[in-house]
Amino acid sequence: MPECKTTPVPHITETMIDGTLYIVEAKVSENAKETAYDKVKRLILSNLKLSERSKIS
Repeated sequence: MPECKTTPVPHITETMIDGTLYIVEAKVSENAKETAYDKVKRLILSNLKLSERSKIS
C-alpha cells in the first residue's frame, strides 16, 4: 500500500495596522533545521550585534 502523506494546513493571520491589512501565512517545514523560536532568537541577536557595531564606528 502506498504511503499517504498529508500536507500541513497553513496558519493564516490577518492584522490591520494603520489602515494596512497584513496577511501572514505560516507553514511547518518538514526540512526545518531550527525551530521558529530559535530562528527569531538568532535573528534578534544578530541584529543586536550589528547595531552595536554601528554605534562603535
